[in-house]
Amino acid sequence: MKTRALTSDDKYIKRSLILNAARELFLANDRQLPAVATIANQAGLAKGTVYLYFSTKEEIFLALLAEEFAGLLGTIHAFLGKNISHKKASKAHRQDLANGLIQEIVIYLKTHPEFLRLDAMSYSVLEQNLSDEFLYAFKFELTRSLVETGKLLETVLALEDARGASLLLRTYALMRGLWQSLDYPEHLQKLLSKPVFAPIRPEFHGELTATLTEYWRGALA
Repeated sequence: MKTRALTSDDKYIKRSLILNAARELFLANDRQLPAVATIANQAGLAKGTVYLYFSTKEEIFLALLAEEFAGLLGTIHAFLGKNISHKKASKAHRQDLANGLIQEIVIYLKTHPEFLRLDAMSYSVLEQNLSDEFLYAFKFELTRSLVETGKLLETVLALEDARGASLLLRTYALMRGLWQSLDYPEHLQKLLSKPVFAPIRPEFHGELTATLTEYWRGALA
């Protein structure tokens, strides 16, 4: 008889299997969350095993969203870490760094299409049916990571205290708002495919690049 996995490595592997299965299912159909039983089947685990790690399907997908936020902020942190200088950055150099940062963000979003799809559901779906403890831990870790990355941004761009977190939060708001504006449901996508509607259906990543570039240019002026 196989014993239940108790080591940290085993727990990490099983948790990763669950989250990877949830990601695959969500990418296949991002308009609704699959049931726990479906996720378990996709992961090759018993339904009861999934409940050892997550109490609800909303917990699974909020944990997946937490991984995406960690990945994006980690990408930003790594980019900034490579561009630390002891010299005060000139205005032109600061904008060059901002452009590089925007490029990193857009590349991350292109390679993680589930991120903004999940994020658009966070308040109305993912953050429902959760314990206060689980939701608090998610918000606390996100805030901690945002502040930490913001401080590094302040160092690299020679900004005043708390400015970095504010710039990152506003960047996220622009990302989220633009995605929700352009994420038309399938029946509208067909309707809006006619050339006359081109002005209201720009390509998301190109439009996001332009939007963030204009915002950061003004913010760093």
